[in-house]
Amino acid sequence: MITPALRPQTYRIAIAGLGRAARDIHIPALSRVDRVSVVGGADPVAPDADFGFPLFADLATLLRATTPDIVIVATPPDSHFALVRDALESGAHVLCEKPFMPSLEEADAIIALARERSRRVIVNNQYRFMNVHRRARDMIGSADFGELQFLSMTQTFRVSPSTESGWRGTELRRTGQEFGTHALDLCRYFFGEEPASIRCRMPRPGGAGGPDYLNLVELAFSGDRVAAITLDRLCRGRHRYLDIRLDGTVGCIETHIGGGIELRLGIKGGTRRPFAKLDIALGGSADLWHGEASRRIATDPLDLLSSATRNLLCEFVEALDTGRTPPCDAADNRRSLALMLAAYESHATDRAIALT
Repeated sequence: MITPALRPQTYRIAIAGLGRAARDIHIPALSRVDRVSVVGGADPVAPDADFGFPLFADLATLLRATTPDIVIVATPPDSHFALVRDALESGAHVLCEKPFMPSLEEADAIIALARERSRRVIVNNQYRFMNVHRRARDMIGSADFGELQFLSMTQTFRVSPSTESGWRGTELRRTGQEFGTHALDLCRYFFGEEPASIRCRMPRPGGAGGPDYLNLVELAFSGDRVAAITLDRLCRGRHRYLDIRLDGTVGCIETHIGGGIELRLGIKGGTRRPFAKLDIALGGSADLWHGEASRRIATDPLDLLSSATRNLLCEFVEALDTGRTPPCDAADNRRSLALMLAAYESHATDRAIALT
């Protein structure tokens, strides 16, 4: 059993990796979390910038010099195992970026080491902590929504030299590993259970090799309920970061990530009455629908990735204070990792994979 912390005034945070994830997500998130202090960062190729904290060439030197309470691992996936292991062996808790580990064997080894050292490891599944997704999940089982029957999730994402820079551009398991882990984790989150099977196709039109820029995934849940996921990075049209539709027995919820300000004018079918609607949702929105009638139930700010990560960090600190299991802990994320790996197995074998 992991005993509660002695409520330190602040948790000392170290960051391994100072690339885009750290600069755009973790550092802004940490600036809005009470009782944390960043004591250093480690990155042998850190950009020439003033981060506001000491920089070290490697994690080992940082650990010796700063003795952090928590290490954030925000590096390419193939480096996660060694960095998380070293952080745990130094006595620190860990927040690791997704995908958690390259394999289930490495995930199991980290989970075992964390248990042995009485430390906590969580994975940054921050999509669960976006306002629109949390509110949608809270509505499931309510009188306005009913029970969840079907989930449809779509991403249309136009790749560019900028999006494919760094490790992403050289990763053959590009889409399913980098974003599919979020999509699969959200399906588990909304249904509140593990799927019974997964089937996935990753077509490469024209027989081209290279990354999996198209993922077509179907998950089967209890009661003949289904989740259908389309991750389309072949798209040369409009960029829509993530749209989800949840069909309930009473209502329907639609969430949209990638906000904006939109004025719509038109004529309603049937009544032929004109309408005007101003829609403001800078980062994301969630709407509850009953037929043609809808109402906004949640929005997210423009910086929704760092805002959601901040929400997860706050709950992580609270869990360390009280000794309870934090959300998105490594044992739970292992299930999402197993789903992602099963998707690739399903594509390779051209069959549905039964899950236990």
